[in-house]
Amino acid sequence: MPTEITPYINRNPGDLVTAEDWNEVQKKIKEDIAKQVKDAIEKIGKVPNAGNADRLENKTADDLSDEILEKARQELPTRTGYRKLFKRLKAGEEKVIKHDLEACPLVDVYQLGLFKVVCSEDDEKHLAEVNLFLYHTSEHRIRFTPPVGTAESVEIEPTDGPKYRIAFKDLLALYKVEYTDTSSLGDLETEFWKAFFAAPNDPFDDDQYCHSPWFDRCCGEKRTVKDLNQKGDWNDIWLKMTPGKTNNYSGAPPPVAPANIQVVHFDLNTLGIKDLRSPAANAADAKLMMLLKV
Repeated sequence: MPTEITPYINRNPGDLVTAEDWNEVQKKIKEDIAKQVKDAIEKIGKVPNAGNADRLENKTADDLSDEILEKARQELPTRTGYRKLFKRLKAGEEKVIKHDLEACPLVDVYQLGLFKVVCSEDDEKHLAEVNLFLYHTSEHRIRFTPPVGTAESVEIEPTDGPKYRIAFKDLLALYKVEYTDTSSLGDLETEFWKAFFAAPNDPFDDDQYCHSPWFDRCCGEKRTVKDLNQKGDWNDIWLKMTPGKTNNYSGAPPPVAPANIQVVHFDLNTLGIKDLRSPAANAADAKLMMLLKV
């Protein structure tokens, strides 16, 4: 037998429905829904052994909210008129960049500096000057002992003051490198460099980036994301780079950086960047970080 429904407001066919009637109906609907939800909740008892029913994968609502907000924060740069590009220019070379921002963006150019590190590959260590370096927080200084000569300690992070570094996990999100708890650090590094050096970025030579002894050891042991999280290492992996520039500098060294770089806007969606040095100069390639903002 059908349930008899009592109207919120009784009206006969042909009666005028006023704004006051409509407002009252909305109010009563909300009150009715709230009451039904409350009554339903009160009828539900606590399920035995369900003390974690308010958790998902052992995460509280606050944990899940923080994760959602963090993912949204990481996604924002890709959803706005903002680009970060890494380019490599030979002397005299011009590159055309299709940004599709439908406006002439503000362009800021920084030179990626070289810095001294201890690289490690297959447990073989060597000193190098690089533009990009993956390492662990514990390696603020790395000791290197050459086969012949005196050992030295190479500073990766200063003990005080600001540090040049970006969290590895943030970069994985930014470059959309997917992974699971079973993904190994070695595989993640390979996929990260592939994504990082993909267009519109430029590839760098192998000797312009490397990873640390800690990183090398973890890759050799095939540690997974789950392993790193359990040991508290996942949030302590960083990429170091030192982008910088000088403005209107006319004194003694350090030299102006980046020098002899020209940026032009061809149209609303395309710009060019050129190294104005003579190709005959036989100079090292310019490694640059470009920021585009509308």
